[in-house]
Amino acid sequence: MKKGRTLILVSLSIFLIFILTIGAFSFSAKNPQEKASELQFDNIMKKVSSFFKSNKNKLEINKGDVIAEVNGIPIYKNEFELRKGLALASGVQADNIDDYILQKLIREKVQEYLASKCNIRVSEREINEYIEKEKKEFNEYPEAKKKLDELIAASGMTEDEYWNTYERYNAKRILLFNKLYDFIIKEGIKSGEFKKAEQMTSDVQNEYKKYFDSIVDKYIKTAKISISDEYKAMFKGF
Repeated sequence: MKKGRTLILVSLSIFLIFILTIGAFSFSAKNPQEKASELQFDNIMKKVSSFFKSNKNKLEINKGDVIAEVNGIPIYKNEFELRKGLALASGVQADNIDDYILQKLIREKVQEYLASKCNIRVSEREINEYIEKEKKEFNEYPEAKKKLDELIAASGMTEDEYWNTYERYNAKRILLFNKLYDFIIKEGIKSGEFKKAEQMTSDVQNEYKKYFDSIVDKYIKTAKISISDEYKAMFKGF
């Protein structure tokens, strides 16, 4: 069933939400190559599951050596290796995968710094509600839930580890970055950078995103970034 199959693919893409770039891996019922895309997705899921099975310790994001710091916010080796492993499993191609992952993490840490500077926080209650909403959505579609259960089992994780460790890591960042985005856009409207849109069109979304990215880029340029001596040789562009 087209609708059900597409829903599974879209739902399970949550698992890779911070690995696959927007538009780089798209699933749609209107896509004539949907079956090929589904097989490609399944292949990625197998690689992701295999990575997790051999690297469960990487789920302890805030443990291990500190590879780098961004405005005093640490990037731990476990988080770096988790993101690198998932990127490689999902087929991300980069001239230097270590630089690619570090750049992504630096951008995220700058957003965390900016959120803190703007007194933006995410509560445990908000994270719990987000996760419960996700669970409910999966439970409403048994076929999607079955696929997720298979993925969790193949990864060697328990349901608790998936939802309360891996997905909690994702949920916190999703919520924090969404709050930061909304705050920056509201401030942009207040300061007259652009007018409040009467209707949210793709052009307006692009304008908002461009403005948000420009603010983050500005803070990246002035960020205090330090790489631990032990890991400097890994990176070419820093």
